[in-house]
Amino acid sequence: MNTCQCVTNVWTGPYCQTPMRILWAFDNNLDDLYNNFPGVGSNGPTYSSPGITGYGTCLYLTAASSQSVTVLTPPFLNMALTSFSLLAWVKATSLHNTATGPYSDNAIFGQCQQTVQDECLHIIVRNQYIYLGFFADDISGVTLLSANTWYHMGYVYDYSTTTQYVYVNGVLDVSGSPKGPYQGTVGNLTIGTNVVNFPNNYWDGCVDQVSYAALAKNATQVLYEATLTFSYSFENNLLDSGTLGINGTGTTIAYSTSGRVNNCLSLLSNPSYVQVTNLVLLGTVGQPYSFSIWIKPNTVA
Repeated sequence: MNTCQCVTNVWTGPYCQTPMRILWAFDNNLDDLYNNFPGVGSNGPTYSSPGITGYGTCLYLTAASSQSVTVLTPPFLNMALTSFSLLAWVKATSLHNTATGPYSDNAIFGQCQQTVQDECLHIIVRNQYIYLGFFADDISGVTLLSANTWYHMGYVYDYSTTTQYVYVNGVLDVSGSPKGPYQGTVGNLTIGTNVVNFPNNYWDGCVDQVSYAALAKNATQVLYEATLTFSYSFENNLLDSGTLGINGTGTTIAYSTSGRVNNCLSLLSNPSYVQVTNLVLLGTVGQPYSFSIWIKPNTVA
């Protein structure tokens, strides 16, 4: 009989859904947000600053040193016969491509029972394209990825429609159906390597903000996570409600109940301002951006 167990809001076991996401932020440690799925480093992985958030670090893996992270069981994260979304920020120092070298894969994430169809999950970059595989039941993207560039990678499987989706920077790259479902029911999680094409598949560079949810996120949700740098509602605080958690700091500020939506920030003194620093995404050359804000000036110069 299949059973499941709830461990601090995370279901582990067959056919159970994960009501809250798992997040490995990699801010100088290998723990997940709720410390249910902590990682163990292999061959001395390090951290690099800044990570994608600007205030934290990213996990830095060196392929030449065979560095990776393993999330040991128990508890076992069961992704079989269910929908899931695995999202990650990555910045590779180098990428394999059989057009220029002997190897093809750079692994981001994996879980493998055995290398037979639909029992070996490999979430990777192959020949510089995003790639989602269950083993012999896979899809490959069409956007050529480059080294030394931050990318938001989205890997989604919808169990109800048996469809695999891959997104690059929030934009759907490729989808495929019918695929799967994934059926692996044993195996450790790995970050930076996996069983497929091992040992010539190590990630080389940064991996950051790896999140998992046992549901199929839609295109709007993936785009939101990939493109929203920060969002402040100014509800008596400067907390970022976006996924990156880039909180602001204020100088001589106050709050008012007469906001456009609930409360608002009140800037009445001189100087009076909010500062947000180390915005990695906004510092990317050649990338478009949008900024929106509600304002109600007391005076106009």
